[in-house]
Amino acid sequence: MTTKEMTLQRARTASGELVFETGGGLSQALQDGCFYLAIPEDIDLEPGKLLCRQFYRPAHPGSPELRPYRGFRRNDGIYFDREYYQTEHILADGPAREKYLPPDVVALCERMTSLALLVLTSTLTGLGIDEAVWEKVTGGAVGGGGTQWFAASHYRPERHQLGCAPHKDTGFVTVLYIEQDGLESSVGGEWIPIAPLPGYFLVNFGGATELLTARMGRPVQAILHRVRSCVTEPAREDRFSFAVFANPPATGDLYQMSESGEPVAVRGVEEFLRDFNNETWSDRHTDFGITTTAPGEVHD
Repeated sequence: MTTKEMTLQRARTASGELVFETGGGLSQALQDGCFYLAIPEDIDLEPGKLLCRQFYRPAHPGSPELRPYRGFRRNDGIYFDREYYQTEHILADGPAREKYLPPDVVALCERMTSLALLVLTSTLTGLGIDEAVWEKVTGGAVGGGGTQWFAASHYRPERHQLGCAPHKDTGFVTVLYIEQDGLESSVGGEWIPIAPLPGYFLVNFGGATELLTARMGRPVQAILHRVRSCVTEPAREDRFSFAVFANPPATGDLYQMSESGEPVAVRGVEEFLRDFNNETWSDRHTDFGITTTAPGEVHD
């Protein structure tokens, strides 16, 4: 394994704006495809951590306090077992979060989503994209529409498989919380570790942003990443992570800014998502991110 490690830009929020603490700023972050974002002091991360540590466990037996965070393996509407990888996760859009997740987790999702949208608007501003077309080119995501996904992931070290498939996120912006090593980015054909930075989220730019800006002077590079195989270590817990995703709606078009500054529809979102699901996971969950019907609920 390489001893290299990615050196990323660091930013924080101040008075509703994105402020970079490092010299490369937004331009370098767009080129890298990701950057660190300081976690605001008023965000309570504990509900997300608790969910990640509990969702795959049976609801019974268990203390009443833990039951709302447990028993999701039988909920095939929002639980996904990635059969060829170590990861298993909850994946829920806004309505599903309200229906199935504990209120403190929902509150955390909302705060993280507000950060994702701040990053998105700051990026569009920094790239010089006319605000008059933001709503159109993001499918409403810039104003809190589109699809706002939340993922809580657990990595099963007893499986001798890759932790998570190599992929680019499909949407515009991802805000990710990690504590343990394992995340890697493809740089020049080599997998380079991205270390967790205490006190910071990791922000990723996704495929929708890459496509939108591909013909611009400063195109955004969506990060190709994976999680390497996680192993059991004495006195250390299993790897976990949680994230929010600001994505376009499941139907409609993806846009690209032309050289003249006009948005051009270039691909259907549904086709884009189906290709992603088939190429990335190669499993039975081909409709994830596409179907809009309410998921069913089962608890054990």
